[in-house]
Amino acid sequence: MNSKTDSWKNARKRWYFFAAFWPLLCFIFAGIIVSRPDRGTDERIADAAFTLFPLIFFAVGMRIRWRLLKERSHATVLTKAVVVAVDSRLGIGEGNKRSYFPQYEFRVGEEQYRVKSPSGYGDSNVKTGQQVDLYYDPENPKLFYVPIMQRRDNRWALLLCGVGIVFPLIGLLAPQLRALVSTLP
Repeated sequence: MNSKTDSWKNARKRWYFFAAFWPLLCFIFAGIIVSRPDRGTDERIADAAFTLFPLIFFAVGMRIRWRLLKERSHATVLTKAVVVAVDSRLGIGEGNKRSYFPQYEFRVGEEQYRVKSPSGYGDSNVKTGQQVDLYYDPENPKLFYVPIMQRRDNRWALLLCGVGIVFPLIGLLAPQLRALVSTLP
């Protein structure tokens, strides 16, 4: 078996485990919080909400993580690509922020490919003319990912999942944290 395939399968198993296990555990936390008589009604509601609402962040982070894993599973061949353009679009809505869509050019055998990032970014990590690593799908070179761009998405996924993990723990431990804060001068 291919080590890349094994790595994908292991990463996928971990993803499924955490995607199912952590939300289930958060609901158990909420049940524990609601059933405890040592908290007032307002505290129970607030602490239970503190364990459940962050699951939205967790879900978004896990969705980003799934997209990254999926891209990595298909695009397995490394090559060097040149950034030939960085298109930008003005977003409609609050703030009218720009999104940047880098275009890359690379060669597979005798064929030249020019591909555009399907995801827009708030700022461009690459500049026109820059040479970057690019992984592509050997069966369909138009499926690709660029590690330098995935790093930011991975950081966002970790941040969002982290909020979705830390806040429920804070909600579960809220009585102890309140007691600790009340003892401080």
